[in-house]
Amino acid sequence: MRKIIISIAAVAITAMIAACGTSQKTANGSGNNGKTAAVTTQDTTVNVVPNSEVLSIKELIGVFADETNADEAMSKYGYKVKKGYEVFRVDKYDKVYYKNCRLPKIITDGKYEDYPRAMRQGVSSYVAVKGESMMLGVFNNNAYQNLVDQVKMNGFHLDMEGNEDIYTDGKYYIACNKSNRTIRIQKV
Repeated sequence: MRKIIISIAAVAITAMIAACGTSQKTANGSGNNGKTAAVTTQDTTVNVVPNSEVLSIKELIGVFADETNADEAMSKYGYKVKKGYEVFRVDKYDKVYYKNCRLPKIITDGKYEDYPRAMRQGVSSYVAVKGESMMLGVFNNNAYQNLVDQVKMNGFHLDMEGNEDIYTDGKYYIACNKSNRTIRIQKV
């Protein structure tokens, strides 16, 4: 009798686990027994005040569109510049602007071991400039989320989700990488 109760309990537990989170496919390939589910999304307007210590997304777009304005825009925020910046075996940049950061160790001939490193004072950020793209990096989650909200506020919509969430306005792509807290812009 005890074996029967144990086997019935095992079958019941297995059935409950199998039912959790699974869907059955029907002949037409949908997972809800042939019925179509209407999913409505509501576009909400995002209004955010740009962080006053970091280059705003609007200014990043302007600098990317006309790089001759870069030095002027960066000096407004107090960014320092390092020309010919290469992250050893990763990427090479024409310039890197950095604020409240320190440059990492030089490995050889202007090749650094990493991107600029954050300091404790203020909001640390950097802007890496490369011919076909620019990357804005920050070091805390609040500053990163502020930048992502600015992307949405400036009329960009999510084009592709992934490691980098890619937003577009038809003219530019802006890739937001949450794990690295970077915003990368390039032309479509």
